[in-house]
Amino acid sequence: MSSPLGIVVIVFLALLGLSFAIGGEEPPAPAAAPVALIAERVEALRGRRFKTVPRAVTVSPERAREEGLADLDRGYPAAARTADETLYAMLDLVPEGTDLREISASLFGEQVAGYYDPRTGRLRVVEGTGGNRFLDEITLAHELTHALEDQVFTLDTDAAEDSGDAGYAYRALAEGTATALMLEYASRHFGAEEALGGLLSGSLTISSSTPLPPFVQAGFTWPYLGGQTFVQELYASAGRTWRLVDVALEARPPASTEQVLHPEKWLRVEQPLDVVAPRSPGPGWTRRTGGTFGEWQTGQLVGIEAAAGWGGDRYALWTRGRERALAMRWRWDSPADAGEFEGALRRVEWPEGVESTIRHRGGEVRLGLATAVSIADLLVR
Repeated sequence: MSSPLGIVVIVFLALLGLSFAIGGEEPPAPAAAPVALIAERVEALRGRRFKTVPRAVTVSPERAREEGLADLDRGYPAAARTADETLYAMLDLVPEGTDLREISASLFGEQVAGYYDPRTGRLRVVEGTGGNRFLDEITLAHELTHALEDQVFTLDTDAAEDSGDAGYAYRALAEGTATALMLEYASRHFGAEEALGGLLSGSLTISSSTPLPPFVQAGFTWPYLGGQTFVQELYASAGRTWRLVDVALEARPPASTEQVLHPEKWLRVEQPLDVVAPRSPGPGWTRRTGGTFGEWQTGQLVGIEAAAGWGGDRYALWTRGRERALAMRWRWDSPADAGEFEGALRRVEWPEGVESTIRHRGGEVRLGLATAVSIADLLVR
């Protein structure tokens, strides 16, 4: 579930709750500051200078949808999306038949306020917030932060498009930095009442023509919210400077969502534990996808508390005709962590027609999901 580096409308309310108290509705604010002035303010807050301030081009929701889907198809091709749809459906994280491209198309056309493309340097603001000073300015502050950091550090577009755990972690760093600066911009240049008034008087909506499964919605919003918390921790640890954030962007991005969820592990350079990749259930099976599931996604499966203590994992998905087989292996920081996770995993209700086998030995827990118990048993051997 990757997307361009932008600001998704469904996170605005959550973000505002982090910095502003609730107040009464205010009249519409005056026009937004010019882009050059917003860029100067972003430079001052970030402590870096633009080589060239990008031109902000206003595009229609339809154009945003076209560009967003083109970016999605390039970085997240159909085969990878189909495999992930099967993976998440087997884990009951999304309903069977979920179309991630259709969901993304709906978001790009209806829920994206602005975006920056590191491959082209294009900065876009989507029609719909025009005349709303608050939303216009914080959207531009967010996107200009992406542009500034791309010019200074060269954002890793391949990492940002990775749909695995490392990709989630990198997007949390990139979006978290832009979100943290956006919130600081809002705090510096708007009062609480003006900010809330700007939000309430805007034409934005958190509805979507395509229903978002909770897991998918969390996947879009977590890089902003979780990333902002991660960046703030690094900022505080560096004496309220951007020094450690700069290190993360330039040389040592978080290696896993575990490091984002627990910034002290990034500070200690605690890397994920090695896990032996699962073996195929036998002849005739075709591997569709595999990699590291990560602590964040594991938390979506069994709950955040049960996922704490994650040490590392590997998974693989195979198909044979209409049959499916998914093997997952997790290592934990301690046998106690593994035992807590096993208990939570056994309480998960799998979709109809999916058989499961769970094996726990020492600090490792294995899960096999398949269309038959005999196949599931093979996956945990």
